[in-house]
Amino acid sequence: MRELLQYECVQNARLSGFLAALICGIGGSLVVVNRMVFLAGGVAHASYGGIGVALFWNLPFMLSVLGFTVLAAVVMALFMLKARNRADTFIGALWAIGMSFGIILLDFTPGYNADLMSYLFGSILTVSHADLLYMAVVLVIGIIFTVFFYNDLLAISYDSEFSGLRGIPVTLL
Repeated sequence: MRELLQYECVQNARLSGFLAALICGIGGSLVVVNRMVFLAGGVAHASYGGIGVALFWNLPFMLSVLGFTVLAAVVMALFMLKARNRADTFIGALWAIGMSFGIILLDFTPGYNADLMSYLFGSILTVSHADLLYMAVVLVIGIIFTVFFYNDLLAISYDSEFSGLRGIPVTLL
C-alpha cells in the first residue's frame, strides 16, 4: 500500500479529493439549503456544450468549458429570478440543450474518436498540478466569498424577499 502512495497520480488524486470535499462542503450546503440542486445539475450538465465547443474549434479546453458554464449559469439564474415557478422546466431544457449541443459538436469533430463518458465522469487519477491549482484558487475564492457574505447568504437562505427589503443585494448574491 505504501508503494502506491509514492506515485504522483495517487498523490494528486488524494489532494484533489480533499480539495473537492472542501469546495463541495461549502458550496453544496448553500445549494441544498436554497433548494437549487436541480440548478446545480443543470449547470454541470449544460457545461458539456463547452467540451464540444473546445474540441470542435480546437480552443483551450478549460476556458471554453468555463465560459460555456458561466453563460449557462447566468442564463439559468436570470430565468430563476424572473419566473421561479417555471424555472425547473427551463433548467431541464437548458440541461438537455447543452448536452445535445456538446454531443453534436463532438460527433462532427473530424478525427475525434474518444469515449464521451470520460468527459462526464473523468478519472481522479488524471488530475494534474494545474488542476490542483485551479481547485485551490476556487477554494480560496469560495472561502473568502462565504466568510465575507455569510450573514447575507444566511438571511437570503431563510427569506429572500425580507432580505431584499432590508437592503441586501439578493439578485447580485
